[in-house]
Amino acid sequence: MSHFKAKRGKISVVFTEAERVFLGDVLPFLASLGRNGDDPAATRLKVPVYLDDPAANDEWWRLMGDDLEAGRKADRAVFETLVSGDLTLLDLDQANAVLRVLNEARLALGARLGIDIEEDYDVLSEEGRQAMDYLGWIQEELIIELTKSL
Repeated sequence: MSHFKAKRGKISVVFTEAERVFLGDVLPFLASLGRNGDDPAATRLKVPVYLDDPAANDEWWRLMGDDLEAGRKADRAVFETLVSGDLTLLDLDQANAVLRVLNEARLALGARLGIDIEEDYDVLSEEGRQAMDYLGWIQEELIIELTKSL
């Protein structure tokens, strides 16, 4: 069973209550990033734009950082509405917002779990693998349905 189904330019969504509870932990997790000093998850989400020019990189983040955070906040609001069950039919913009939050969560979780290279996945705890796999599965299903709407 897929959680998403493309229908006439929209995507319907169905999650069990247990899945909503799990997905409900995504937003508090993302909100906690960067609060504990050197957080690898926060670092993963604030990658350098200019690798060889720290001044240009700082300037880019000064100019664009607030816009990026505003976009993330808007995406998370859509995700929160979806997880609460108040949103069961996504338009394409909302579906893309959900996809961005899932991607952000996987990147941050992977960083927190210490995944830097592919082989790091093999040494994760069972719980860590299940969380990463579930988020990836949901992300893949949504990508498939978004592709059908093109």
